[in-house]
Amino acid sequence: MKKAFIVIVLLLLVSIIGNVVLFQFWQKATTGDPLSSLRTKYPLLSTRAINPNAVNELIVNFLPLRQQIHKIVDPYGSSFAIYFEYLPTGTTIGINEDHEFTAESLLKVPVVMAYYHKKEVMGMKTDPTVTLTKDELNSKFGDLYKKGVGYLINLGDVVKLALQKSDNTASLVLADQISEDDFQFVYDGLDIPESVTGDTPIITAQEYSSILKALYYGSVLNSDDSEKILSLLTQTDFTSLLPSGIPKGIPIAHKIGLVNGQIYQDCGIVYLPQRPYSLCMVSKSDFKTAQERMHTVSKAVYTYVAQMQQ
Repeated sequence: MKKAFIVIVLLLLVSIIGNVVLFQFWQKATTGDPLSSLRTKYPLLSTRAINPNAVNELIVNFLPLRQQIHKIVDPYGSSFAIYFEYLPTGTTIGINEDHEFTAESLLKVPVVMAYYHKKEVMGMKTDPTVTLTKDELNSKFGDLYKKGVGYLINLGDVVKLALQKSDNTASLVLADQISEDDFQFVYDGLDIPESVTGDTPIITAQEYSSILKALYYGSVLNSDDSEKILSLLTQTDFTSLLPSGIPKGIPIAHKIGLVNGQIYQDCGIVYLPQRPYSLCMVSKSDFKTAQERMHTVSKAVYTYVAQMQQ
């Protein structure tokens, strides 16, 4: 009789445990994984930005890559700067990363961020349409200026042109839509100094990476706006510099810059699955030389991070 009682109790326990396990599977199937849902909505934001408890792959040994980068870059001397950061751990590699250079087109991203900040503050759900003015037309880079004075354009399209085409006129249009306070709010959140040479803003490779990381971590704008800007930056027309060393299919949110055909810049976040990293490069050279240098460095960094064992 005692044996039968024990058997019955054990069967009940097994049944209860089984039901609990089945319920958990059913609950997960019906409610879905919250992190998976957020990752679908915000694929370009840091995992920690949408779930502070999530963990990425933590590679810690970057000495071989550091040595390899120095071997490649040291012969370039002061004409090349690089700043690499492995985002899951914050490990960095820099060469001439504190050398200042003209910011030029790279500042289009903070200008767009300031416009989105203004929208957030004012509760604007849509982008208004504006008219191009004479002072906004700039033929140095991009084609929007060809539309001429009086052309009507939606500011959502202006944002796309500023980020994807690096259009100067588009950037000036956005600048006219924001206040000094809007821009100052964004710049203060980037934790980088405001430096100028004459009237020209200057920045370093290390400092510019802070701009993209502010979007990646959603630390200045809300998640939706940060995601949108990063998404637009993955769809730029410029693939011959930083992206040239990375296999197709890997998203790269990046911004290029050039100064008088003498300085070429490319800074971005490479979304290698579970191993995202930022890479900023500046080459004081002609375009062909800049292309060769950035391709070599970008490929070396990607190969190491992709193949590195934990």
